[in-house]
Amino acid sequence: MFKKILLQVFFWATILIINLAFMAGRDPRTGFFEFACVVIYAIVFYFNILLLFPKFYENKRFQYFILGFVMIFTAMMIIRTLDDVLFPDWKDRHHRRNDWLEVILAFRQALWLVLIFLIGTVYSIQGMLNRQIKRHEKVMEEKLQTELQLLKAQINPHFLFNALNNIYSLTYLKSPKAPESVLKLSEMLRYVIEECNDEKVALHKEIAYIENFIEFNRMKIPGKTNIEFKHDIQNEDIQIAPVLFVPFIENSFKYSRLEEDKDGFIYMELRESAGNIYFHIKNSIFTERTILPGSGKGISNVKQRLEIIYQLKHKLTLQEKPKEYAVELEIELS
Repeated sequence: MFKKILLQVFFWATILIINLAFMAGRDPRTGFFEFACVVIYAIVFYFNILLLFPKFYENKRFQYFILGFVMIFTAMMIIRTLDDVLFPDWKDRHHRRNDWLEVILAFRQALWLVLIFLIGTVYSIQGMLNRQIKRHEKVMEEKLQTELQLLKAQINPHFLFNALNNIYSLTYLKSPKAPESVLKLSEMLRYVIEECNDEKVALHKEIAYIENFIEFNRMKIPGKTNIEFKHDIQNEDIQIAPVLFVPFIENSFKYSRLEEDKDGFIYMELRESAGNIYFHIKNSIFTERTILPGSGKGISNVKQRLEIIYQLKHKLTLQEKPKEYAVELEIELS
């Protein structure tokens, strides 16, 4: 606010100096007259931006310019009247009313009034556009935040549905790993419910969750599993949106069906370097498995979240082959 006032003081001081430079003679009345003219210019300017423009420009533009002309004409008459009052002796002595200098001075004052009015109009238009841009940005931000909250709200039911399916499979098979799976589930739920309420989480927490998720799903797969998860992180405390990678991992377990396909595999890699994240996952596709309706909602969710949170700072590549599916995700966090 102070900077804005300072700029306006500088603006009017500059106009005053310019007008004083064109003073005719050294009569102190001339200095007062030029100062009074600048005050009138300022009244025209602020009357325009504070009253005329806000009330008429958007809806009654023709009236705005008509009233602007009336205001300029009125101000010009006041200036000419002030000139007559301050310099009656000059007018009687030199008959300036019929002199070319009188015409030039009147033209200069009219030109200043028109210029000041146009500057006020441009200034007001710029302010109006800035307010519209800020209002639009605020609406878009609120819309994106609402959309993001809705997407995050979908994570918990989706995760819980899959987790309960896994526990059901273990209990149905009477696996001794069922109690351990419930413990793992409680740890994962704590993360999803508590940590995921924040906009960002430390990357090492996300890695711990992924490891728990893999172990939780590994429990229902008999024998040795062909699952590999590598991670190379330079800064484990770097912040990232929670549960971004999990939908891709969920899909890898869903489509590889390792409990039925002995040759199936899941390979995952997560790297962080200089504030950039690289995530790669590749899995086999068990072609005999029937794809249930509604599959792929998790991927759609994470795509929307990436668009909202990281916009142009991410690159997602999905590659599907007859017996293999691969995902590559790069995120620029710096």
